[in-house]
Amino acid sequence: MRYLIALVLCVLLVPMQALACQGDHDTLFFKTIPSPTPDADLIAEVALTGVVGDVEPRSVSKIATVTVLSVIKTSDVRIQKGDKVTLKYVVSSCGPSDLIGMRGTIIAKFVSDSKGRLMLSPYTISLRGRISSPRIELQLPSMGK
Repeated sequence: MRYLIALVLCVLLVPMQALACQGDHDTLFFKTIPSPTPDADLIAEVALTGVVGDVEPRSVSKIATVTVLSVIKTSDVRIQKGDKVTLKYVVSSCGPSDLIGMRGTIIAKFVSDSKGRLMLSPYTISLRGRISSPRIELQLPSMGK
């Protein structure tokens, strides 16, 4: 009976989102460039140099800084080797949970922040090879004055 109660409590206390991953976590870094290539504005070798954390309270968006090591493909000549570029991406219990210092290939779309600065919204890839399109947390306008 004790074991049954413990099992029920474990099932109830484990978040459903964590169960959904089932060991298939996402990463920002691609080991190879997929074919067909996703509709991307940038494919580059980068080094993750900083992660700020939550963009704002109760947000699931993260801000990270990458240094461009080499550009494989870009639709904007402003992105060059040596540039520090900001990534904005959505995280969940499935990731991405990449660490500062990691290096690899990212595939991303260009977006702008509220001040018009260039940012990247990266595709992610799971350990099993599932590619997810860039997801940006939408900011709804304030209704009050």
